[in-house]
Amino acid sequence: MDCQLSAPGLKQGWTRNFAKSHKPYRFGFTMISTTVIPSRKMSVHFARTLPVIVCVLALAISSLSGSVAFAQSTGRIVAIVNDEPISEYDLDQRVRFNETIRGVRMASDQLRRESMQELVDNTLKRQEANRFEMGVTQATVDENYNSMATRAGVSQEQWLRQLNDGGIEVTTIKLEVESSLSWRRVVTARYGQLIQVETEDVDRAYARVLDNPVAPTYIYEIQRILLPIESNASTQLRNTRLQEAHGIMQRINGCGSIGNATSGVFNVRTLGRQGIPSDALPAELKNALNQAGVGRPVGPGPTGDGVVIFVYCNLETIAAPVPTRDQVEEELRYDKFDRIGEQFLRDLRRDAIIEYRDPELAS
Repeated sequence: MDCQLSAPGLKQGWTRNFAKSHKPYRFGFTMISTTVIPSRKMSVHFARTLPVIVCVLALAISSLSGSVAFAQSTGRIVAIVNDEPISEYDLDQRVRFNETIRGVRMASDQLRRESMQELVDNTLKRQEANRFEMGVTQATVDENYNSMATRAGVSQEQWLRQLNDGGIEVTTIKLEVESSLSWRRVVTARYGQLIQVETEDVDRAYARVLDNPVAPTYIYEIQRILLPIESNASTQLRNTRLQEAHGIMQRINGCGSIGNATSGVFNVRTLGRQGIPSDALPAELKNALNQAGVGRPVGPGPTGDGVVIFVYCNLETIAAPVPTRDQVEEELRYDKFDRIGEQFLRDLRRDAIIEYRDPELAS
């Protein structure tokens, strides 16, 4: 559905472009947990992208909640991995998780197949860890899970509410955490010597980092205003809501004025303020925000839930820290870990007995 936006420079269809602009970060969501083990130093690349990952997760959950009604999940078995079942509920949860991370609803066969393969991989990782008694304790999983709310800058209650709004169960996130932590233990124990890097390689990589400093990160602080519309609403009602949205925009003069601007408007929701890195915004939306200026609104545009207005609250500049040589060395180790771990996982897949109850999910 295209958008009709009054801010200059913002082309139609930006909601679709916003979805396309959310690309997975290199370490993905699974690395959120594996790098907070106190005994390990944090990868420089991951240290740079962690706030972005958590920010995108929190924003995507609040943006997508309620936009798609999933079919009632059941306990029907969709696959069996070495005698361990994966249910349709597990698959639906993984699909929601991936949609949230990618910032777009993609109720497609391709996404279900990708989600199914990730569930299979995570099952194999946990099985291998349990086989060698290298699984992590529930206390460790909980500690890493709880740290995610802190990194997102919200309370545990707010974090849980955001997950619930996105239809994602806490157990889904904790299973992801458990798989990541367990897998790191297994791969490190089995291939630890191969993960070491040469001093000369570290020196060259560190010199490249110093010669190519990372540009500052620009964080757009945005607050959203939603005027809900039922999916079966008439064209007249939709036009009325658009008119109401235009009226709100005319009364906005800074984020502090949102309360007064929306006063008296029926069924309007002011959603939480979010800080979004500039490279996580589609070019059309970013250009429109820049042209509108701080304190001004952009929109209105239709979404799956109704009509949305974005208010540009503030622009924050965060200087990128210069990594140390030790951090660069750790980054190189993570590169090796990724390559070795993927090869190990391919071997586990080859030797596993995997039964797909739905052939469409096999790939």
